Amino acid sequence: MSKIRLSELRLPLILVAEIILCLSFGDLVPTFIKTASYSLSVFLKNILVTALPFIIFSILFSSLGALKKGAFTFTALAFSLVIISNYFSTSMGGFLGIQFLDYVEIATYNTGTAQQLIPLWETLFTPETLRRITEFWGLRILHSISNDMALFAGIFCGLLLAFSNHSKTKAVSLKMKHIAFSFLQKGFIPLIPLFILGYIFNMQHSGVLNSIFQDYFAIITLIVVSTFSYIVFLYGVASSFKIATWRRSLKNMFPAMLTGFSTMSSASALPLLMEGAEKNTDHEVAKGVVPISINIHLVGDCFTISILALTILMSFGHPLPTVEEYMIFTTFFVLAKFAVAAVPGGGILVMIPILEKYLGFTPEMLSLITALYILFDPMITSANVLGNGAFAQLFERVYHLFHKEKKVSSWAN
Repeated sequence: MSKIRLSELRLPLILVAEIILCLSFGDLVPTFIKTASYSLSVFLKNILVTALPFIIFSILFSSLGALKKGAFTFTALAFSLVIISNYFSTSMGGFLGIQFLDYVEIATYNTGTAQQLIPLWETLFTPETLRRITEFWGLRILHSISNDMALFAGIFCGLLLAFSNHSKTKAVSLKMKHIAFSFLQKGFIPLIPLFILGYIFNMQHSGVLNSIFQDYFAIITLIVVSTFSYIVFLYGVASSFKIATWRRSLKNMFPAMLTGFSTMSSASALPLLMEGAEKNTDHEVAKGVVPISINIHLVGDCFTISILALTILMSFGHPLPTVEEYMIFTTFFVLAKFAVAAVPGGGILVMIPILEKYLGFTPEMLSLITALYILFDPMITSANVLGNGAFAQLFERVYHLFHKEKKVSSWAN
């Protein structure tokens, strides 16, 4: 059984410390230091947003391009069921969030009238000068490449590569994926405490931070209870609600779930997840579907981000999305899940432009949901791992049903 090591929880502990220190001593920090920290956070966010199209394209291009022709039917079925599951989970999270928010009093933080920090360059340069600097460095061209464009281009090129199986192109796709992961793991992830700190300073400076976390206790409870109840229900469906099988399936997955909690990485839990899934399913099916789904089937992310997003919208005085708006958000949210990097905090980083474009998130709202996500990443990852175990069992039933129907059809002909 995996033991939780303090070093593996370093990032959430740093963020907890930042929040506590800002709450306790934020008023003693000079405004210039807060402004400098906030400027660094905005700068890092701009770098991430600029790099995200390349990251999304590279991960999709490489992951889909690695599919084998012979296993294409198997993989296509797995991807289809992942999309359905993620879409349903995100929709259910949104539905529960909307229903729950009707009965819970959430304070509204009017940041429009609050004293906000301003990035240093906005006080040093005029808008026209900033525009010229942006054009000089070619950033306007990079910003013109939308995440949606990168998403669909990555899917198209990845599938094209899977069919063509061009070895040199595959080598290029692997190199691009390596660069993308290196940027996140060695470049951006280590800087997350600095990235979050500036936005925490801004919320403390504007008076939002003092009361926001106590208002979110009920929401966090909703996320934990609804997510794990849903996953346990999936195990019940996969076990035909036979109590002994149901209990045994959950028991077999507990070591993997604990490893996901301690490492905040689904990939780290892969060996134990494979072992548990093989005990609960046909060995060959588990061996094939678990590696495919581990980084893209994310029940914990779907519930957590959708519920937190709606709560933060309400907290900052924004209207909740209409059904049509939320369905559009859900569609791009689910597609973007295919580009999530298996690193701590990776689940929310790719979602930043989706939240910004389709739900109208401001930088302060993005910083808050990022901080909350990372704080609860151990719980989210453990839910993702446990959900993948249930997915393997359900996939096995659908896969065997599909092949049974194919055999009957071939016999009839």
